[in-house]
Amino acid sequence: MAITKPLKPEDKSAGFIAKAADTRPERWQRGNKTQITLSIAPDLLAQVDDAARRRHLSRAALLTVWIGDALQREAA
Repeated sequence: MAITKPLKPEDKSAGFIAKAADTRPERWQRGNKTQITLSIAPDLLAQVDDAARRRHLSRAALLTVWIGDALQREAA
């Protein structure tokens, strides 16, 4: 589920357009990054944290690298 900013109450037309079936919800972004929420098993998260620590990366950086690698393999 995407994290989105709530619409301003006075912007009813944007709310109507956002509910259309063929539109994507506007995502909240910080710079050029989009924030997501992920639910994961605690033991799996511990393994991810260990792998990140071994590579001297943050958890988010490691997940970004892994996702990028997986997408490159899929495209090949």
